[in-house]
Amino acid sequence: PICIARSVHVQVGAAPGDELRETAFVAECSLQTDGRYPAAAVCAVDLGQPDIRPDLQAQQEYTVIRGVRHMIGKSPEENPSLPPFEPEIWVRNWRIVAQHGLSFDLQLTEDQYAMVLSALRQVPDLKVAICHFASPWDRSSEGFRRWRKALRGFAELPNSVMKLSGLSMFTKTWEEPLFLEWATAALEIFGAERCMLGSNFPVDSLYTTYDQIFDAWRKLAGQCSAPEATALAGGTAAAFYRI
Repeated sequence: PICIARSVHVQVGAAPGDELRETAFVAECSLQTDGRYPAAAVCAVDLGQPDIRPDLQAQQEYTVIRGVRHMIGKSPEENPSLPPFEPEIWVRNWRIVAQHGLSFDLQLTEDQYAMVLSALRQVPDLKVAICHFASPWDRSSEGFRRWRKALRGFAELPNSVMKLSGLSMFTKTWEEPLFLEWATAALEIFGAERCMLGSNFPVDSLYTTYDQIFDAWRKLAGQCSAPEATALAGGTAAAFYRI
């Protein structure tokens, strides 16, 4: 399995410097396991600030770092408490991220799809991992239709990939048929070479187990050719995060 640590740093109200302390802890864990666990890390960086270069330089002192994340959206209820998305600032900072050879883990909600996609189109060199199925809070038939339409737009970004993870956050339960339906749709749009499996643990442990997730992964991979299954199970992640 590919093991990637993604920062869980709380961005609103957190103490300055927590992001770097998190990275130091993750790097020490990697060092103690000879780089196996985790094999790579995505760190928290505030991309809404005027100049992210000092933060990026400090984070890249740790060789385990492959990318950065900063949540644009979490849920319709929580979004008002987050800083507003300012395209001009984000585009400038995304360009710096790309120049540093780092990727970006994107978490957003449906109401933000259009403005974020428009901004990302201005940074075609940026490697973007769309997290948690792009947070589909509306799983009605109409919500599914809108989601697929939006995904086709994100798939047009030349360096984008999709993480098939975290669906239980939006259902508050584990529903294997629902996971397979949405994952199959994502595979049809992005292709297996641009999709990766993710557990989203420990968050999803509130609703499911590793065994249940692995069973669903096996069924999903069973729908694919051998090369596609290999990409889905680790090849895409290994290439994207340079493992």
